[in-house]
Amino acid sequence: MTATTWAAEGGPEDPAMHPPSMHLPNVVVVGYGYAGRYFHTPLLALIPGLRLYGVVSGRAEAREQIRQRYGVKTFAHFGQVLADPQVDVVVLATPNDLHAPQAIAAMRAGKHVVTDKPMCLNLAEADAMLATSRQYGCLLSVFHNRRWDGDFLTLGTIVAQGLLGELFLVETAWLQARPPRGWSSERRRGGGKFLDLGVHLIDQAMALLRAPVTQVYARFHSGVWPTDVEDHAHCIVSFASGVDVHVTTSSAAHAQTRRWRLLGTKGALVKEGFDPQEQALLAGDIETASEDPRQYARLYREVAGQSAETVVPTLPGRWPAFYDNIADALQNDAALAVTPESSRAVMAVIEAAQQSAQTGQAIRFDTRENKGVKSSII
Repeated sequence: MTATTWAAEGGPEDPAMHPPSMHLPNVVVVGYGYAGRYFHTPLLALIPGLRLYGVVSGRAEAREQIRQRYGVKTFAHFGQVLADPQVDVVVLATPNDLHAPQAIAAMRAGKHVVTDKPMCLNLAEADAMLATSRQYGCLLSVFHNRRWDGDFLTLGTIVAQGLLGELFLVETAWLQARPPRGWSSERRRGGGKFLDLGVHLIDQAMALLRAPVTQVYARFHSGVWPTDVEDHAHCIVSFASGVDVHVTTSSAAHAQTRRWRLLGTKGALVKEGFDPQEQALLAGDIETASEDPRQYARLYREVAGQSAETVVPTLPGRWPAFYDNIADALQNDAALAVTPESSRAVMAVIEAAQQSAQTGQAIRFDTRENKGVKSSII
């Protein structure tokens, strides 16, 4: 960087805004809507192994707000990021339908890429992204931050300790009662709760069980809100380990249900409520995240011939760990926690569920290659 640089809007910029970074990877967040403003930008500002270099927003008032809050470079559009040789990593906090084309363009420009979830809209896009990553030697990952939810870390520990015995049923739900707005209400743009948020639940299930998917069956319901996306979705994902995972997402649920229910041969686990890190970020400080003890998990087992209920305090969530891993992968060649292949496997389940809901039939998976490839309809 020269002594005097030029801001993305075209005017002079104070070089003091960009002190020497000791060769930390320069990261730009593309998009300053909900995800960019409340998730990616504040999280990246906390990561010692990455340098928040800039943010893209088409709104002049937002760019001014970004400069005042973070003291970083701002860009008016995505093309300026691709043209900036100082940019090492692009984080796509953009609408779902832009993830694939923007990721491919960024990798062709030599930038590493993190997309917000979902990875893209379909398997064809996922395969194109993977091919581009390999061709240009660029890191590609997806922001599946909810692998570091406190509730997910807690139930993962309980399952790993064998306290539930052999799992046979997992139920996970994300329910709301409000109409989707903006691009999230449009199917062509990747709207609807199942694609936009169901990916988190499916990713968590696949990370927990670590077994091939054998079958997917889904039902989608519409008609509550005047949009062309589903209002409610229920999907059953069957695994080779014998576990069925029931995934429910809704924009039309006027009553909540359990966030998690796990049944095993030796016990059951029930967990209510959502991880508090999102609300803490909305309030401005993720370190203030704290869960109401009334929402702690309940473990039910038979002990000495008697039914016993144990309250299990929630482990602290760790969303910054996602970006700590990205920094470690870029600087130390550490293994990615969220690989593009694992995100592609999630997209295979999403696409199968959409096909199942459309046809009314279950979709079988070919487990021989363990790549989540659909093989037939039954």
